[in-house]
Amino acid sequence: MSVQSIGDGIPFVWAHGLMSSIQTENELDWFGWKDIGGVCRLIRYDARCHGHSQMSPLSADLTWRALGADMLAVADAADAHDFIAGGMSMGCATAIHAAIQAPDRIKGLMLAMPPMVWETRAAQRALYQRIAGHGRSPGDRALDRLMGRDMARTLPQWLVDAAPGQSEGLSIGVNALAPGTVPALYKAASESDLPPRGAFGALAHIPTLILGWSGDPLHPVSSAQELHRVLPASELHIADSYAAFQTFPAKIRAFIERVAQA
Repeated sequence: MSVQSIGDGIPFVWAHGLMSSIQTENELDWFGWKDIGGVCRLIRYDARCHGHSQMSPLSADLTWRALGADMLAVADAADAHDFIAGGMSMGCATAIHAAIQAPDRIKGLMLAMPPMVWETRAAQRALYQRIAGHGRSPGDRALDRLMGRDMARTLPQWLVDAAPGQSEGLSIGVNALAPGTVPALYKAASESDLPPRGAFGALAHIPTLILGWSGDPLHPVSSAQELHRVLPASELHIADSYAAFQTFPAKIRAFIERVAQA
């Protein structure tokens, strides 16, 4: 597993989204990681079969539950027994699964752009199964790039208009994937979901920051709102403009500082 750590302070383990990577997030710079080292020890890693954490997708369990266990293993390797868990999209689900598996270790949750979950995931599951099946055909590398372009189209239009180059940034993680990886990733995504709502009682006491945005069908506001409902110690912020989105790094820093001082 490729892991990077910067800064000092409370450990904050962060997971990226599907077909993304540390390098992708560095290019997009959505969350202000370059300036976060002063308030925490930020521990980021490329998830299985992503970025520089390449391995055979045929032998790797890529479901959200397994990725949650990976986050705990990354924290162990970084000597971070108690930590803030966070992530975007697939990484958001990863952090939740890690918290469910070891709630006593989680000091806070930072959940960005939650994906479709629970009842809303059925249609997404069917789409991902079709992508996984298509990806087994020759020309898988071309599909990798195609999916990168499709992902960019799902971004909020207000973000694309205000910050050109989003497609190029997203394509970094896609182009880093080894041939044959896309089917396995989408198959695992189609088989994944959050734990049932009843399991979230174990997380009721954990301070949580939920960040969402409007205009993205793969990361609907409804998912962020439902997580806010089942996590009573959470606060929710939805960006519906680029100006609102630009406040996210400051909100993340303030949240980390509050958790560290608790």
